[in-house]
Amino acid sequence: MQMIRYILLSFNEIRFQAFDIPRLRGFFASYFPEESLLHNHLPGGSFSYKYPLIQYRVIGNHPCIIGVGAGIELIQKMVLKLDELHVGTKVYEINNLEVSLFEEPFGQSEDFYHYRFLSPWMGLNQENYRDFVKLNSFDQKQHLKKILRGNLLTLSKGFDYHIPNFDKIALDGWFKPVSRNFHNIPMNCFLGEFTVNFKIPDFLALGKQIARGFGVVKHEKEDR
Repeated sequence: MQMIRYILLSFNEIRFQAFDIPRLRGFFASYFPEESLLHNHLPGGSFSYKYPLIQYRVIGNHPCIIGVGAGIELIQKMVLKLDELHVGTKVYEINNLEVSLFEEPFGQSEDFYHYRFLSPWMGLNQENYRDFVKLNSFDQKQHLKKILRGNLLTLSKGFDYHIPNFDKIALDGWFKPVSRNFHNIPMNCFLGEFTVNFKIPDFLALGKQIARGFGVVKHEKEDR
């Protein structure tokens, strides 16, 4: 394992729902238009497909932003300039910002950890979902476990971490299908829990659209 750093900005006096995240992202993109990390749009209209260094969340019904790498410094700079939050037609005065800087162990481990998805995991896209539904229940679970293992590779690249022995990553879990609208298109996602010999700090995320709050995980004790 290695130590990684990330920052969590929480608006503790504001209550949000997950469907508010696009408007939250839109506010920051318009308030700081010169900061491409906030929206991943590049000059000329292109889009960055790199691991997002700024990610939006709703945690405990409060809007939050996570910063990784260069996103840490950006959030620290934004905090000094924020006094109001405009989301849709609502204007929130900001009086209670919480900024937490974390340094946590991350990566492959000899120990196993149990995690729960706090938000729907977008493991499939519309194309491969059509093939997925043709599988029996056992093969569907195996397929999802394979995808989730692969998501660990993507997460690791975001922190410049090389998994020492990916073949030794052992993962098991259960997954419940849920549907969520994404850009007004119903997307097939999953909630559930999984166990893996890999340490993931709380509130990081796996799968697609993690910048928009999908696939957020939290460590859970198995004897709860």
